[in-house]
Amino acid sequence: MARPVNRRIVSFAQKAYSYDPHERIELIGGINSDRSRWKFSQQVAISAIEAGTDEFVVLTKERPVKLVVVSYAGQKYLSTEPAGKGPDCLLALPSS
Repeated sequence: MARPVNRRIVSFAQKAYSYDPHERIELIGGINSDRSRWKFSQQVAISAIEAGTDEFVVLTKERPVKLVVVSYAGQKYLSTEPAGKGPDCLLALPSS
């Protein structure tokens, strides 16, 4: 599989007020190398990951953690790669 065109570092996540896993994240975003900001809705980010055009990572103290698309009850949502039993570091990011 070809490498994604864009590797984006996620620095914030706008959370929705919902207990459903597929509705917990509304937007993700970060800062480009030219200092401009980018924001994607969860649906747009899912489409970009599935199309292979973008890769999203969250920087942690240990290592960069990749965002993945997870499905629950037929709904797709963003999460971080499984890394043990710790909390999802995407949900721990500050809000926009």
